[in-house]
Amino acid sequence: MSRRTFVVSAAGAALATPATTARKAPSTTPFTPDRTADTTTPPVLGVPFPGTGDGYWQDGRPSPALHRDLDTLRAYGVGVVRVDVSWHRSQPEDSAPGAGHPYNQRLAGVLDAAAERRIAVLVTLHESPLWTRNGAAPRGPHARFPDDPDTIRPWAKWLAATYGDRVLAWEVWCEPNQPATTGVLAPAERTTRYAALLRACAAGLRSVPDPAPVVLGGPCHTDHRFVRDIYAAGGRDHFDVLALRPRLDGRAPDAWSEEAPGIDRVTNFPAVAEAMRAYRDGDKPVWWTEFGFAPQSAEETPRGLHEPAEATRLLVRSFELARLRYPQVRLAVISTVPWPLRPQLPGLRDYFAAHPGTRPLL
Repeated sequence: MSRRTFVVSAAGAALATPATTARKAPSTTPFTPDRTADTTTPPVLGVPFPGTGDGYWQDGRPSPALHRDLDTLRAYGVGVVRVDVSWHRSQPEDSAPGAGHPYNQRLAGVLDAAAERRIAVLVTLHESPLWTRNGAAPRGPHARFPDDPDTIRPWAKWLAATYGDRVLAWEVWCEPNQPATTGVLAPAERTTRYAALLRACAAGLRSVPDPAPVVLGGPCHTDHRFVRDIYAAGGRDHFDVLALRPRLDGRAPDAWSEEAPGIDRVTNFPAVAEAMRAYRDGDKPVWWTEFGFAPQSAEETPRGLHEPAEATRLLVRSFELARLRYPQVRLAVISTVPWPLRPQLPGLRDYFAAHPGTRPLL
């Protein structure tokens, strides 16, 4: 199997292309990470980018804002953007998906625009089509697991064959530990169904030569219990990167606080690492695929968590925490309210300028 070697500088200044473009026989073995770069630098800086959303497209063409915002992110040293891709919108009917579908053309447009700026794209797959769920209401939510997990495999295989050589990695689902994003209330059932979905989706994504890495769908918070349960359900061999989505909230504004960490704290990461080691998977890279501030209530807003200076301070503290204590964390995709993230980017650029070097993404 050929090895992709994406290594981004801490400030996102350079993105290496895949180490080889030679196509070999298909392989279903897990992705082999490159660990040659320095891990004493901060995680690579990423941001979520709603590039497939309606706000960036007009009459099937990208709006000037799409290119302008990507230029802004590049100028501030962002090396990775995370882009959501809806299965429901990509394959709305029970027929073969096509690159000519307007929604899929959006994905291609975002990948091309990011590549022009040497920004890597992490794609998050989520939302099931109506045809995969018996009795689903036409106007009901699409953030639901399909009834049969194997229905995602052909779409995943098509995605990998069509766009895989332009994608950094595929994150399978959005916060699969939450009822709102899965449609499943019982935690044990959520784990079982997600493990089956991950297995089927990974098989499709890995069915092409030189597949892009598969990322465990980041659970909301630093949820070691969900991670442990996915391993117990046999998920270990079906992802190459473990993702988390930590939050900074009003109860724990200081990322360095280790008092009763709990799953809602960044400092709960050692519990996740312990769960990984328990299943002989302790060397696998970890990405924070959404990391920042949860929406605050009206009474918490005056505490200043969304003020640019305070938000920047807390984000920098968290990057520093990962730099010094969590070398396993290779990527941190920041998310603050509101989008875009320009108020925090200048301070983060200064922080990364003070910590030059490279950290391997994989």
